Amino acid sequence: MKPRKWLAIFRLGLAEAIAYRTALFVWILASCFPLVALALWAGMAAKSPVGDYTQADFVGYFVTAFLVRQLTSSWVVWDLDRQIRTGELSTLMLRPVHPLVHHLVANIAALPVRLLLALPLGLAVLLFVGAGTLDTSLVTLTMIVPALVGGWLIVFISQVIIGCLAFWVTSATGIYDFWLGFFVVLSGYVVPISLMPEGVVAVVDLLPFHASFGFIVELATGKLATGEAWRGLGVQWVWVGLHALMARLCWRRGLRVYGAVGA
Repeated sequence: MKPRKWLAIFRLGLAEAIAYRTALFVWILASCFPLVALALWAGMAAKSPVGDYTQADFVGYFVTAFLVRQLTSSWVVWDLDRQIRTGELSTLMLRPVHPLVHHLVANIAALPVRLLLALPLGLAVLLFVGAGTLDTSLVTLTMIVPALVGGWLIVFISQVIIGCLAFWVTSATGIYDFWLGFFVVLSGYVVPISLMPEGVVAVVDLLPFHASFGFIVELATGKLATGEAWRGLGVQWVWVGLHALMARLCWRRGLRVYGAVGA
């Protein structure tokens, strides 16, 4: 696809994000659970550390978690579910841009607006409860961008996979709610996984939920040794590849069904 087409879609997505900035801000407020968890865990660690986390560690972890959540979120599952069920996808397929590329660029375009709305809230929390701890080492600064990209891709592509289920089921978003439940528990969104039982940590550490979220937070807050960081990045991008293959399969097979019913 030519660069000007990418730019046109990006401008459209950015314009939509700005036009619906109030709704976007409400969505950001609705995803403030890490800040609620911060109050709970920081209170527990006020007198003594909880596991390997001090009170300052919890501040750094959950404020970072809040910001990472904003930078790795997507809404393509709701768009695909609606477009497939209503037949809107047919119109989208007539355009000179692949429908999934359209969603990809439109979702990326909203990230700057999302960050501008979320960053003041994150900074306000830091000023109120303390600076916390962030890792500014060269290794972390080198890895954080590919880690954020990988985390966002896992979230986006997993939503594409689940959204494609609308080719066969009545509501794909209901299935996504089920997936989201696993994400909340197993990603580090509610509790850092290092505070889980040791046997559980070994399994959770290899799952896509942690790779798309908790790994990034742990990397940014200096909770990973260099070897662990590189291993985590490798696991993350393996999941990106596996998700991409599954999304390709679901999309191609779903289109056969979609065309078969004359949509």
